[in-house]
Amino acid sequence: MISINSTIHNRQVIVVSLSSMMRSIGMGASWPFMAIFLSLYLHLAIYIVGIVFTLLSLMSMVFSLIGGYLADLMGRKFTLMLGSISGIFIYLFIALSFQFNAYLITIILFIFSSFSGSLVYPSASALISDVTLSDEREGAYSVYRILSNVGWAIGPFIGSLIYNTGIVYIFYSLVLASILQSVIIIFVKNPNTLRKTVSGGNPFIVYDKYLFIFSIATFFVILLSSQFSVSLPLYSEIVIKINVSYLGYIYAVNGLVVVIGQYPLIKLFSRFGDIITFMAGALFYALGYFIVAFSTNVIDLMLDMVIITIGENLTTPTINTVISKMVSHEKTGRYMGFNSMFNSIGRAFGPSIGTYIMYTFHYNGIITWSLIATFGIFSVLAIIIFSGMYKKSGNTYINRYTKT
Repeated sequence: MISINSTIHNRQVIVVSLSSMMRSIGMGASWPFMAIFLSLYLHLAIYIVGIVFTLLSLMSMVFSLIGGYLADLMGRKFTLMLGSISGIFIYLFIALSFQFNAYLITIILFIFSSFSGSLVYPSASALISDVTLSDEREGAYSVYRILSNVGWAIGPFIGSLIYNTGIVYIFYSLVLASILQSVIIIFVKNPNTLRKTVSGGNPFIVYDKYLFIFSIATFFVILLSSQFSVSLPLYSEIVIKINVSYLGYIYAVNGLVVVIGQYPLIKLFSRFGDIITFMAGALFYALGYFIVAFSTNVIDLMLDMVIITIGENLTTPTINTVISKMVSHEKTGRYMGFNSMFNSIGRAFGPSIGTYIMYTFHYNGIITWSLIATFGIFSVLAIIIFSGMYKKSGNTYINRYTKT
């Protein structure tokens, strides 16, 4: 049974969730417009936009390993603060370089902006695992996502208003959000899991074949979900021809559905266990992106976003829950970092694959979104293999904590 009441009274979960909410306001204000920013304002071809997002995620892959390692070695709070403060300077210099027409520097800084989030995410996920019991964890991750997505509900509305004023101010909103996030992180306390040394083997990489197979499943679902960043906004602007400022309203639906639906959905699916929940989420993702092919206006895209977000609600907290049950506290950061690395590969190739499919098939909606939706099917197949392997292995964490 998912425990929300105990989580609400867990001060550390609430503080780290509030810090994430503040970051999400800034990201929510900016992210829906980033592909448009690169295409319309920096005059990059659509396939180059995909490549830039690929490079962004490849850097995130590397930084995720570093973030997980630092979270275990130096502590969760230190790594959270480092990620947050770095964001202040990165987004500030992006804004300044754009204003001074140093577009190459703008692109390079945008690619390296993944450093900030790649340190914050594994540290926050590991900290929540540290301060909760196993039966509280899914509820804790759900609360974390709900508060984070309050920011994603507010941010896109702010972004739509800012966009009409001047897109550069979107980056200044990220600077302000990062400053406020850093202030909140001051109140985070390090749990008693800090390791002074990391013994045995490579300190950055963990070796667990079950984590590897599970990460393949999450890779495919992230490959699908990453269309959220590039393919969906570009298709909406180029093919459906919506007003660019309306993108904020479409993406605000994502945050609202998480805030309203995250806990009820996870509670509903808790009777089926983590594996079935993840599979259902992957299928909702596939359906949501497939029906984009039949969308003709903003309202249609908002309805698509509802279905896509149901997939997100079912998969994202489940990923964290399963990983946290695989491993002892002192390795949680590295396990989260390893999975985050795999997910970053999905985020890396997702935009390039999506834009390549659109470009190759001349923006044909049926072909484009049918091919993209197959990633969700591959994810389901991978999670079935993972579950079967674990049952045969005699390992107990799924049997003990997770229904299959």
